[in-house]
Amino acid sequence: MLDILGGVVSLAGYQRIIVDIALWFGLLLIVSMALNFQYGNAGVPNMGCAVQVIIGGLTASSITTRLVFFIMQQGEIKLLPYSSDYDWVYNNQVNVNILANGYLKNNPLLTFSLLLFSLGVAVVLGSLMGWFIALPAIRLKATYLMITLITMADASQLFAKNIPSLCGGTLGMYVPDVFVWYPGDRGVITTVTTLLIGLVSFFIFNIMLNSPYGRLMRSLRENETTLGSIGKNVVGIRRNILMFASGITALAGVLVAFYYSYVIDSNYYRGFWTYWPWLMLMLGGPGNNAGTFLGCAVIVVMRRLIVIYKFLLEGLFFFPVSYLEDALLGALLIISMLFRPSGLIPEKLLYIGGVNYGELVKEEKKVDWRETKKPRSKDKKGLLNFSFKKSKNSS
Repeated sequence: MLDILGGVVSLAGYQRIIVDIALWFGLLLIVSMALNFQYGNAGVPNMGCAVQVIIGGLTASSITTRLVFFIMQQGEIKLLPYSSDYDWVYNNQVNVNILANGYLKNNPLLTFSLLLFSLGVAVVLGSLMGWFIALPAIRLKATYLMITLITMADASQLFAKNIPSLCGGTLGMYVPDVFVWYPGDRGVITTVTTLLIGLVSFFIFNIMLNSPYGRLMRSLRENETTLGSIGKNVVGIRRNILMFASGITALAGVLVAFYYSYVIDSNYYRGFWTYWPWLMLMLGGPGNNAGTFLGCAVIVVMRRLIVIYKFLLEGLFFFPVSYLEDALLGALLIISMLFRPSGLIPEKLLYIGGVNYGELVKEEKKVDWRETKKPRSKDKKGLLNFSFKKSKNSS
């Protein structure tokens, strides 16, 4: 009986691991694809992905939560005071976990509407943040742009930590559970929702990259001077790319907030939401979504297995296992840059449908060398003139 019970528990544990890996794969895939859209296809090195992600989390904590409170008050449901910062933080657990979740449990349609509302507002606010960070940084060269975006990522955490009305300050705050109506494991429904949103994001990016605007982005990546010389607004294109990708990146912040049902600034630190997506992009191969998929899958599986089996790995290393993730990040980045600079799946050449590339590069000229045996004449400056006869079939 105990053996059977142990087997069931083990099977349930493996299922939980699969759900956990699938969830984080979906979350980081959204961020990695947005980063590939910016850097891999347009050459815009966004080192501030954490800024857009935290915007999504703050949307759930500061806007969606207040909207739920407003709806409950319209239904004459009494809440504890939450107008001041002190009341907002210390009455949050009762207002959200007991009152709000109890109200939402019987209103599944409302929870679905709140999820869509949060995602929509996060896209808008993320795009506005992309526009805001583009103002001082978009005219900078790559190195200074990266430094500026890294600084903004740290600044966003400082704002979240020191303004309690955003996400509870240093203590954090609970947010309404939009999956409270689901009778089973909420981790499963959250994972399915995350993967669906990641799939939709993939199709959006894929359509954009295969459109004429995608080819414009690649021309910006290859030579922005040439692009500007033919009348294109290089600064405007880079700004639009940052805005579009920032809006999609903010979706990950909303999903993380609803997965934990809790928002605190430490859940959105720069190392996780910026450096790991960069490693996924460089390992898989910038410039194509297939490489992003592969790089994200490899890194997520390795990281989650390290977290889950950390106690089994303690005796294999001379340093604490908690440092293994950071060592893995640095080692894989160095190895990929040395041995696979184009990634595991290098970018393929872009082919436009309906264009005969063979005819474009084909140049066949036939020269009748017998004509060269004729006496060569001299022009007025005394230079020799050669006469070549081009055949009728030459292009």
